[in-house]
Parts: sequence; C-alpha cells; structure tokens
Amino acid sequence: MSDYRKRVRLLLAIDAFLAAAILLGLLFSPSSSDARATSFDLIESPDAITAIGIEGPETVQLARAGNSWIMNVPDGTLPADSARIDSFLKAVDSVAHLEPVARDKASWPVLGLEGQEVRRVTLKDAKGTVKRDFLLGNYAKSPGAAYVALADGSEAYSVASGMASYILGKRSSWLDLRAWTAPPAAESVQQLIVNGVFESAGGSVLNLAYTASRSGSGWVSDGIALDGARVEALVRALAALRGDDYAPGAEQAGPPVITVELKLGNGRSLNLAIEAKREDGRYPAQSSQRDRRMYLPSWSLTEILKPLDQLKAATGS
Repeated sequence: MSDYRKRVRLLLAIDAFLAAAILLGLLFSPSSSDARATSFDLIESPDAITAIGIEGPETVQLARAGNSWIMNVPDGTLPADSARIDSFLKAVDSVAHLEPVARDKASWPVLGLEGQEVRRVTLKDAKGTVKRDFLLGNYAKSPGAAYVALADGSEAYSVASGMASYILGKRSSWLDLRAWTAPPAAESVQQLIVNGVFESAGGSVLNLAYTASRSGSGWVSDGIALDGARVEALVRALAALRGDDYAPGAEQAGPPVITVELKLGNGRSLNLAIEAKREDGRYPAQSSQRDRRMYLPSWSLTEILKPLDQLKAATGS
C-alpha cells in the first residue's frame, strides 16, 4: 500500500514539474517576449493632451481652449473642429502595440520617415510637457497599418493606421468651417431674405431679390405660394453651409454682392454677406456668427442659391 502511495506522489510531482515547465516555456518563449516588447501606449490619457503640433508640408498648431479647440495661426486664432480632434486623440490612444520593422535609420527613407512628406506629431499637456513626439511615414503594405518612429529613437515600427488619415489631412481639415457657430434647425426659420446678383459656377447670372415667409404649414412670397419642400431644402442647406478655409485677417473685405438673412422664431437673425467671386472661384463671405471672413466654394453656392421662380409651387393646368 505504501509503495502505491509513493508511486502516486511521484506521478503527481512529475505532473506538477511538467506543468511548471510548460508554463515557463510559454512565458519566456521568443513569441511571448516579442509580444511584451511591442506592447506600447502612444498616449496614456487623451484628455490630458491640450496642445497638438503637426509639422510637415503644412504646419498645424492646435490648442485646447476651455471645452473647445482653436488653431493658432500667424495672424491670430481660428476655430478648430473639436469633434475631429477628439476622434484623432482617441485614434492615437487606440495604438497599443508597436511592431518593429527596422532597427536603425537606414530604412527610414523607404518607410517615408524621412523627406518632405514625413509628419512630426508633438502632443503636450497643460504644463507644456511633451507627452509624445513621433514621426508618421507611409502606409504599410499590410492593410490597416502605417509606419512610425519615436522622435528620440532610431527604430521604426508598424502600428494601427487609424490615426494616419487625420495626420495626413490638409490643414483646413482641422478647422471648424461651419458658417454658423450655432446652426439653426430648419423649423426655427420663419423668414428667408435673399438679395443680390449671383454668378454661378457655370457662368449664368441670377438676380436674387425675394422674401420667403413661413405661413402655416407652407411658405409664401408676396402672396405667392411656394413649394414648401424646396424652400425647406434651401433653408437646411443654408443652415449647413460650410466654407473651405478662412481668409487672412489682414485681407480687406469687399462690398457684398449677395446678402442672406435667416429670421428665427425667437426674434434673432443670422446674416451672411457674400462678396464677389475671386479668381480661384471661391466667394469670400462674412457670417454674423464668425469673427473672420471665410471662403465659400462656388459649387456649394451654385447648389444652394435658387431664384424665386424655382421655389414657386406648381400650378394646375
């Protein structure tokens, strides 16, 4: 009986030894070591970042201002797209692994980490402390990956590319280019007043001089019934109007060739003064809710601005 117990104890000891050996082999295997070595957070807390700098073909300097963001430019500040910036920081925060692809800088040009197209991204906290400083190169051959390098190192890595599209975007993609800081709901607009002469993208000239007023469930202009769906579509388009950049602060404004007024049910009005078309096809415009003039693309205004004849309700034959 004692021999049997000894054999059982021996077998249990051997089993425990084998289990421990297997566990240690897994922990210290090359693949496990590599996995631990590539675990890395680009930023620990997106909420702690209060300044973003991007250097490359264009320079972008963003700073948190209260609950929103601004872009610092040589002649002042511009409103930045806070939702885009928050999404960008979340994308950076989602990078949890660095996969080594090169040990020295010899391969950096091939990976897009050297040259005119490389972007250098600097993230700082409220104290001005640099929380992360890295370079973004090309997209990797494997899908969903891009090449990066830490600014103070020589190794290059492959990371999840979710943040890359933000960093590679144009400077204007970081701006809040809505014509209105508080876009009105279509149902809150009680009256639309348009005056001026508009040269469309196709070269046709439209004389615009009318007032459209909400009347019950429809719209009228000087007693003429209008197509409610068309007027509502025009109002929604004006409420959602966006520019493609802001004008320099020192640029002198010209006289408006078109004025647009949206009168709201609360007694407030939103006004837009549109200047003559520039040589590049854009229209400088001043919104009553923006401190600085912006440029409106010609195609956008061509789609939005309609003469009164195109807003009238169809009449029976």
